[in-house]
Amino acid sequence: MMGEALQSGTLPRFLQEPDDAYILKSHPIQLRCRAQPALQIFFKCNGEWVHQSQHLAQEHTDLGTGMKFREVLINVSRQQVEDFHGPEDYWCLCVAWSHLGTSKSRKASVRIAYLRKNFEQDPQGTEVPLKGMIVLHCRPPEGVPLAELKGSGFDVGNLPLIALVRDTKP
Repeated sequence: MMGEALQSGTLPRFLQEPDDAYILKSHPIQLRCRAQPALQIFFKCNGEWVHQSQHLAQEHTDLGTGMKFREVLINVSRQQVEDFHGPEDYWCLCVAWSHLGTSKSRKASVRIAYLRKNFEQDPQGTEVPLKGMIVLHCRPPEGVPLAELKGSGFDVGNLPLIALVRDTKP
């Protein structure tokens, strides 16, 4: 095929690079890479090659172009992240090989998500006249990733509208 001949004469190009991820509770996350042209594609985490048995690798053909690409997936567990004690967050990247050499993907960081129970600043209740409006200032609990407050307005009969506004002052 002409497409295959052209494809083998370039360095691998990543069609999909691994995304930063957060582990929730004890559920492992999955990292994915896709590259073309690629004879092989593997993950490297924290500077160490991930064992081949931990990769799920597949070769696909792009139906639009007829060109082949490789895809690889790995799972990262909470235990792996907790056991890592490096100067930066746990990270992984992909390395893909073609006849002309190798290409590296971006680094994806993997962190354990958490959210403290108590707000740093609780919204303070106050009296509001009927059909009035109140703005409640608060700061969300500490967490990874950073917690975001979403305003929730509601109007039920004669109850006031309520909005939550994030207070950015320390």
